[in-house]
Amino acid sequence: MRTLHPGRVMELDTVLALARRRGGGLVNVGHGRDPRSTAAAEAFVAAWPGTVCAVVSWPPEAASWLRQACRFAGGSPDLWVIADDAASWAGMGRRLVAQPQWRPGRTIAFSGLADPALPGLVGDIDGLSGAGSDGSSWSFFDGGLRWSGIHSGVSTVEGRWS
Repeated sequence: MRTLHPGRVMELDTVLALARRRGGGLVNVGHGRDPRSTAAAEAFVAAWPGTVCAVVSWPPEAASWLRQACRFAGGSPDLWVIADDAASWAGMGRRLVAQPQWRPGRTIAFSGLADPALPGLVGDIDGLSGAGSDGSSWSFFDGGLRWSGIHSGVSTVEGRWS
């Protein structure tokens, strides 16, 4: 098992808290194959008190990502958890958006997906939420990225103070 960088502990704590608040018991965990994403996914699996139904990894480049998307979206979990960065997840994300059983509003991600350009790369992901590397939280709503948490209760939209 890879070690999670000490600076990412707050991020993991926020992902776990968001998952608990969403009532997740059964989760599917997916991650990119880079060391940072793999370590985050492994740390989540080790810390999650519920049941992990599947752990699925995907490459940044693939012919279609269909096999990985079907496996990740399948099994009727309560939640999906993603550890990847926006550029590497774009292809997998487009495939997931096309899977009828996957719900972005039941998906929690690590900081790598907190990119205002993500909806343009993958499609409608309203409801997708996650943790910032500083322990803050974010979500996509009406196509925009909104931050909350440690920013003194002030929300930001697509990186701008609002």
